[in-house]
Amino acid sequence: MEVLTPWALLLLPIVLLPFLLKGHQGQVYTWLEMLPEDQLSDRLNLAVKMITALLLASIVLALANPKGRDEKVQRVGKGAQTVMVIDRSVSMDHPFVGDNLGNVAEIKSVAARRIITQFIDSRPYDMMGVVGFTNSALYGVKITTNRDAIHSAIIAATSPSLNQTNIGAGLTEGVALFDKIENSGSRAIILLSDGAGKLSPRVKFLLSQRLKERKLSIYWIMLREPGEPSIFTKEEYAADRVPNSIVLHKYFQALGLKYNAYEAEDAESLQSAIRDIDSREKKAIQYTETIAGYDYSRVFIIIALVLGLLLLAIKNLKIHD
Repeated sequence: MEVLTPWALLLLPIVLLPFLLKGHQGQVYTWLEMLPEDQLSDRLNLAVKMITALLLASIVLALANPKGRDEKVQRVGKGAQTVMVIDRSVSMDHPFVGDNLGNVAEIKSVAARRIITQFIDSRPYDMMGVVGFTNSALYGVKITTNRDAIHSAIIAATSPSLNQTNIGAGLTEGVALFDKIENSGSRAIILLSDGAGKLSPRVKFLLSQRLKERKLSIYWIMLREPGEPSIFTKEEYAADRVPNSIVLHKYFQALGLKYNAYEAEDAESLQSAIRDIDSREKKAIQYTETIAGYDYSRVFIIIALVLGLLLLAIKNLKIHD
């Protein structure tokens, strides 16, 4: 057991106050010999003091916040350690291209939130981290099995932000999350964006080093903007006019790592891409789960409440003639 706020234990001497202080009640008599002995009242008075002392002790111990030691448990399951790197630029709040009938399609960020949430819920053994990015990386949550924290980070990462796309910063932050956790044997980066900023030679060099050192699989889901060329195009471009998305695609291909790219023009194709990633990342993994120690402060709070109610009942006892 450990005490999170040990300074509170310095207040323990206050449990002696009920025995040191004397109360005044009832009548004032000039000659005590005229009063009969009342052993019941004396015992009841002592009981009240003891209950009050226990009440004060319970409050002090609750303030000290004692808890059991955290327990580390080895788990085995099928899944992966995955970091979602999600574009938070303003363009993500635009709808998909839509269908040929002119119907308005679903908003990209809304579809991404819905489909990624389904993906997370379908993989209970995965450890996931989340990073959003616009002009810089926006930390979401470390790699964890805590589904509530992951869902909250996904909601934040699919909310609107600035009109910039700094994929280099997002990927760098995403890769760094793997340094804070033991390798389970299967690790992947899932990049979701509707554009690709320019990577400087320095960022390319550092990013390639870190990706190779950690042997990460890379999945890129490209949400195409209207009129934007496909990253799979065979069209030739002048060296200084190659679209950023195609440059990034070729950069990933040249790393020599496991890499898969997808293009999504609607919610259905985004769902299909996520489904394909789901089928590829289902290896047996081992991971350590930390189970928080029991919070004993709650027990002392309940004890204090019960003792307080008992004191209230005793104080309201009356004997009617």
